[in-house]
Amino acid sequence: MTTEMQPEFPADWDTSKVIPGSLVVPDDLSDEDIAPGIVATYEPRVPAVHKVGSASMVVASVTGRACGLSARWLFTGARAVGFLGWRYVRAHDLQEVQGGMQKTSDWNKVDIVRRKRWRLLGWTAGAVAGLNLAGWWALVKFGGMTATDWSWKIPPTLTAAIAAAVVTLYGRYRINSPGIAPMQAIAEQDHPEGEEPYPLAWVQSGGQAADCLGRALYAEGADYRDIQTLNRHAWGWELEVVLKGSTPGGVQAKADQLESQMGLPDGGFMIEPDPRDKSRIIVRLVQSNPFADMPRPAVHAPRSLSVHDTVAMGRAMDGSVFELTLDGFCALIIGAMGAGKTLGALRTINEALTACRDAVVWDLDPIKGGLAEFGDLMERRARTPEECEEALEEALSYVTARGQLLPTLNMGDRWHATEKHPNLYINIDEFIQLSPRGKELAIKILRTGRQYGIYLLMAGQEATADALGDAIAMIVAYRILMACRFEDIKIAFGPGAGAQGWRPDRMKPAVGPVANDAGQAMIMGGLFNRAIRYQFNSYTRDQIVAATPDRLKAGANRMDSDTVLKAGATLTTASQRGNLAERLDAVAHTDAPLIAALLRAFHAKSREFLPTSEVLLPALAESGVDGIDATALANRLRKHAPGATADRTDCPEGKHLRGWKRSEVERAAAGLLDPAQTRQHPGTQAA
Repeated sequence: MTTEMQPEFPADWDTSKVIPGSLVVPDDLSDEDIAPGIVATYEPRVPAVHKVGSASMVVASVTGRACGLSARWLFTGARAVGFLGWRYVRAHDLQEVQGGMQKTSDWNKVDIVRRKRWRLLGWTAGAVAGLNLAGWWALVKFGGMTATDWSWKIPPTLTAAIAAAVVTLYGRYRINSPGIAPMQAIAEQDHPEGEEPYPLAWVQSGGQAADCLGRALYAEGADYRDIQTLNRHAWGWELEVVLKGSTPGGVQAKADQLESQMGLPDGGFMIEPDPRDKSRIIVRLVQSNPFADMPRPAVHAPRSLSVHDTVAMGRAMDGSVFELTLDGFCALIIGAMGAGKTLGALRTINEALTACRDAVVWDLDPIKGGLAEFGDLMERRARTPEECEEALEEALSYVTARGQLLPTLNMGDRWHATEKHPNLYINIDEFIQLSPRGKELAIKILRTGRQYGIYLLMAGQEATADALGDAIAMIVAYRILMACRFEDIKIAFGPGAGAQGWRPDRMKPAVGPVANDAGQAMIMGGLFNRAIRYQFNSYTRDQIVAATPDRLKAGANRMDSDTVLKAGATLTTASQRGNLAERLDAVAHTDAPLIAALLRAFHAKSREFLPTSEVLLPALAESGVDGIDATALANRLRKHAPGATADRTDCPEGKHLRGWKRSEVERAAAGLLDPAQTRQHPGTQAA
């Protein structure tokens, strides 16, 4: 059967908002796990005793802390009021304005001021006493109190309480304003007459950082519409400022004063204008080294990179990765001694270049040791102005040669680096010390070499026109300025760049073991258009030295034989010579197998001279070239290398034997590959 149960509610319950319903209870509850429910009223009870105890402990702790703070504030306020009162009655402020007591009139002025202030204090004390007496009289007259009862204690007690409260509040103010001097009554930034600047070190939030910068700008006459905090970094703050009636150049001109107003280190105020809106600038307030937490990088594996890759070179101060594409990378690097040109910028760039499979690197330094840690990874090294001049002469001949090769290699309008035809990168450290002829050659290579995959990386301490030998800075693809002079900015970055925030002259080079800003740079060129600092990776000399053997074992890159032969230079490496023999194998000419066999004979013997009858003719017969004697061999070689002559010398096969030098055979090979070029330049110079 079904039982409908209607619960009975107390008479004082409001049931007008209760939805009526029925409680259905089954007849058989044997299969049910839950017993039928009932409606029960809640009886409010007194809270547990242990909760009262817990609350009492909280109240006691808060009260104790408040009492302790109040006592500290009262003590601090009393000490400050006593010190300020003593300064006031002794007229120390007047003495400071006068600059001391130097003559009798100074003493007379101080004495007069002291007397006036004592009189003022006397009148003030009298007024307070009069008020207390008036209060006592009022209590007796109108309060119905007895004159000789405790009523006379109430006015002075109230006065003392008011004085203690004021002193306590003043002590709290001084504790919360740590920058206020003992002789100051109120902090400068809280002065009601204006908005005085305060140190950035006091800032705890983004709003305070914006306020701190705004006060400093206003104090220096740089008005603004708005300041927004963008980021809080480990090194400081990054904010966006919308200027009003001022310019980025005007703000940058006040950088020194702004640093002083905000308590920043030298060079700690940096701006980056918005190229789309001249009224907007990004301001970076740098309190510490932005790159202090930058980890030491790992070297790249041998032949793991290409010049067409984007390679990480370090980090930007906003935290982003600093990357470069080495194809087309031609650079002018300027920095004072200790700025990090060689050990920072050049070492980092060349660590990547020597790990590329399609880059050949030269190391030229007319006065120092250059990049000696890279050893034989550098195809050519020069250490005197004369050696540098010879190397640049050869590089210029490569530019001319590649200009003739480019149409035949189907590369398009510019040289496309491959393993077979790599780019050439020439480091010239301290290029200022080049001879006048060397500077002239370098300028010619700069003007014409980029199209043909030949790039200069020039580093020096100055960027003036006299030091460069010509106004070449603006034709260099990338200008990298480290800690330098302001004059260098105008030459390398252009007039007006300093006013737009490009101020590498505000960086500090290393001094002894103190690194300062060594390795940091500002870069203009390519995709680099931000006035922001970058830090190059810090590879150690030991890292480079340890990586060099593995890279040499994997194969150091050398200039391609096509360019070398076209330039009329001498092949110097086995890879170049092997490549030349392979190219001859692909030429459909009757003399190609003969010359290729001769080249392989020189390679097998690893010698520069081989006798004709004893070595060369047997090598030709072994390779399948028949019917050749000494006279026929000479005629076939002279056919492609006019003026080529045999020679006689002592060799392991005998004394004063007649034979051929390797250079003559290579010149014949070059003539076979390009007959027109060889016949335009006949002679005995090696190919």
